Amino acid sequence: MLSKNIRRVSAGLALTGLLTISGLAANKVQTLNGDDVDAQELRSIIVEPFEAEPWVIDASPKPPESSAEIKIVPGRPQNLSYDEGNKNSLGVRYQFIYPGNNTVTLTPPASKQVERTTGQLDKDNKPKVVTVPGIELPGKVKAISVWVLGRGNEYELEGWIEDWKGDTHILKFGSLDYIGWRPLSADVPAGVPQDVYSFPQTKTLVFKKFVIRSTPKTSQEKVVLFLDSLKVLTDMYDVHFDGSEMNFDEADKAEKERLKAYEEQLRKRASGAN
Repeated sequence: MLSKNIRRVSAGLALTGLLTISGLAANKVQTLNGDDVDAQELRSIIVEPFEAEPWVIDASPKPPESSAEIKIVPGRPQNLSYDEGNKNSLGVRYQFIYPGNNTVTLTPPASKQVERTTGQLDKDNKPKVVTVPGIELPGKVKAISVWVLGRGNEYELEGWIEDWKGDTHILKFGSLDYIGWRPLSADVPAGVPQDVYSFPQTKTLVFKKFVIRSTPKTSQEKVVLFLDSLKVLTDMYDVHFDGSEMNFDEADKAEKERLKAYEEQLRKRASGAN
């Protein structure tokens, strides 16, 4: 009886392994030669250093029931002192008069935009290109982090991202009720679409905004926060094969070259190169 049970367990584990491997394979573009251990390229990359352009702040409810300010200020977490290019942070100050469902939204500057090719055609019968405001996140993102200097205020921090289909996903970074600098992170759920079963496989996410949200315990005192180093942990790998350099037209070529140039720029930044 024991040997029969062992055989059943072994068979079950083998089947589970086959299902797991099949599931992994189904999520990848299959090439003639297959992939080796280089089929992943995990990197930690700063996508927004908060060095030059201030973000846009919006409070709800609006004035006169609230006040809100935002600007770039000198200073950084001591843990990031190794980065000589990191000299500034994003300073935020706001206050609400009344308790309730109060929120503060921090949106990237207008210069941060992403062009996306849709499945529709424009008036000239060419693929329609739309502009999406926000910060493009390279590769297939596993997690997002940001350093926040808190002063013990009862608020929660959210990050809003948009996938290539136009759907919004809200990531919970957690409470801001602490004092000092602290890195806050949020995992990107596996169900958020970031690729397709064709080449180019990767479909990048766009970081749309931070939302600072009050809680039932939130007081009405003035709040001061600082943010630095918005970073992603991401898989930069994309499949390569004989013929990947061929283009149907200039639009096809431009889209591939744009993604390649953006990812190369971030690779250099991650490695410390200029």
